[in-house]
Amino acid sequence: MVINKRVLIAAVLIAIVLVVYGILTLNGVNYRSQQDHPATAYMTLIAPGAIPTQDLSLLQATPTATVDPALGDLKGIQVGKYVQISGTGGAGLNVRTDAGLNGKMIFLASESEAFRVIDGPVSQDNLIWWKLSTPYDNERQGWAAADYLALIQGQ
Repeated sequence: MVINKRVLIAAVLIAIVLVVYGILTLNGVNYRSQQDHPATAYMTLIAPGAIPTQDLSLLQATPTATVDPALGDLKGIQVGKYVQISGTGGAGLNVRTDAGLNGKMIFLASESEAFRVIDGPVSQDNLIWWKLSTPYDNERQGWAAADYLALIQGQ
């Protein structure tokens, strides 16, 4: 018995059509059975009770610190902003325990090193001082002269 190529191709095509028809028919039966049993929604009702009270003390305005105009231009530096050491010619900046030249030197901050301002300004020894803290180590903090600080832009 010789099998003709055309007969073989026709048989394969008929088989594919029957398989697709069977899948579509079974899917249609499944879809119809889902329509016979519609989904049920459940709702939970919560009985009304006492209205919760709120602590309104948080809504009261808190006074903001005012800067003494005698301090002069602060170059936009204020508590909460980020600054970097600038203008030391690569020598770095002494960071001290207290504001003023008499404060003990804690560490030497490198040129371009970034700090967060956490206190100040304080006028001492004809300089304006800011208390700084590194963003990566809260133990590394102290007072530095504003003449060598530059506000980091984009804040």
